Amino acid sequence: MYRNTAPKKIFLAKQEKKLHPALFSMLFAFCLFTTLMQGIPVLAATPGKVLTGGCLFLFFSTFAALLFLHSSRRLTEERVVFFLIFWGMLFHCLYVLLSGLYDRQHDEGVYTGIATGQVNPGHIGYTEYIYKFHRLPDFNPYRLFSYYHPPLHYVLSGLWLMLLTGLGMPEDLAFENLQVLPLFYSGLFMLLSYHILKRTGAKGKGLYAGLLLTASHPALTILSGSVNNDMLSTVLLACAILATLRWMQDKSLPNLLSIAFSIGFGMLCKINTVVIALPVGLMFLSDFAETVRAGNSRNIIRSLRRYLLFGIAAGSTGLCWIVRNLIRFHEKPGISSATPDSVMYTGHYGIWERIGLPALSDWHFSFPFHALSGDTNHNTWVIMFQTSLFTEEYPAALAGLPLFLCQAAYVLAVFSAVSSALLFSAAQYRKWKNGAKPEAVFLSAGYFSFLLSFALFTLKYPYTCSSDFRYIAVCLVYIAIGLSDSARLYPGRSFPGTCSRIIRTGVCATVILMTIVYLIWGQW
Repeated sequence: MYRNTAPKKIFLAKQEKKLHPALFSMLFAFCLFTTLMQGIPVLAATPGKVLTGGCLFLFFSTFAALLFLHSSRRLTEERVVFFLIFWGMLFHCLYVLLSGLYDRQHDEGVYTGIATGQVNPGHIGYTEYIYKFHRLPDFNPYRLFSYYHPPLHYVLSGLWLMLLTGLGMPEDLAFENLQVLPLFYSGLFMLLSYHILKRTGAKGKGLYAGLLLTASHPALTILSGSVNNDMLSTVLLACAILATLRWMQDKSLPNLLSIAFSIGFGMLCKINTVVIALPVGLMFLSDFAETVRAGNSRNIIRSLRRYLLFGIAAGSTGLCWIVRNLIRFHEKPGISSATPDSVMYTGHYGIWERIGLPALSDWHFSFPFHALSGDTNHNTWVIMFQTSLFTEEYPAALAGLPLFLCQAAYVLAVFSAVSSALLFSAAQYRKWKNGAKPEAVFLSAGYFSFLLSFALFTLKYPYTCSSDFRYIAVCLVYIAIGLSDSARLYPGRSFPGTCSRIIRTGVCATVILMTIVYLIWGQW
């Protein structure tokens, strides 16, 4: 359990710290810019075409600078990484500025302001309650829609509202700036993805492909402007993945507690983040078995103490909301859902029709958008692909070039996603054969645990909205790892190497095409 990994630890620490100041400064600068643009009436009136034009100018200016650096042999990995995260934040910032508080949200509810004593439903209403009354809900949270969620995201959002209004910002503008927190979380997700990729040995083109996916995927663009708890929970899952990778390389108590609090705060944000505990538990079990085989009783007792401390830290943080509701309101954890009379209900279809391989007619390639009706869309995987690109949108009047581009992106996304999932599996198998068994097992178990829990969730709550990709957005981290691993494990012009390059090209082409769609499509 206490192997000497100091040289590798020091090397990785130096790599991780190299970009920190510039990247964090950039994140804060984008968030401050967005707050000012949305919070100052004169700036908030800036036409969308001006913002889009400015975004494109910055992108092409930076791209030209990269070409110059490349031609002068001064293009380093750090500069490419900075550009990719810069572009991701720039695009997310543009999306937030062009999307209002109620645009493309999920169960957002309403707010009526601090001047009224009204308690409103939805994610915005939940945040308003904390902002207005300065406390957690003092009623059964399962009796008002969205209040059953753990409170971490809503507490942070409520404090953000208090700060903005305390600084003199009008209340309506302060609520509009609720999108700034998810925007910041999306930037943190990019940083965490970069560190995770470096921890798994990513470099060069593999690193760039993986980071491009997590910086520019349309689902994360949507989440960067969503006022619910999805983006924060995804960030905390990424924290848990990174903390576990660090612990596997340096089994110190601080790294162990980092995992504990990542899982605990993740559950305090959204209960289904507990899924990450399965691959983490496998690593703990494997490590403890190795300690027992070594036969050192002192190390065995020390391990038990540490795992007990882990359980106390993670459990007391993650279970406190569940225990509170059990004691005060005798409510078990779960979610409020619609009835079988809902247009979204899919329970009258068979299990295979819902989570089995979809028929060709189920894909709706002619109009690749998510219709809420369960009779139109009832296959989990089809809905997952559609919402990963276009969220829960169905623009019936769309035609011409925008529709064609959306259809092309949809077909390319299906091919890229399926092939990249296979590529991830092949890369982890190769890694396992090459001696990196713990990392391969941890990553494989995590990826398939999320997919399995997603499928089971859609069976337990059979509604089209249950199949939204936002519930498993963290899987993009695993796909990014597969892209980077394949570049390292399948080099050269061999058949596996050629296949991996084609798949990486397809993934990059998908996110670039979707970026173009978002920029030219008036729907956004």
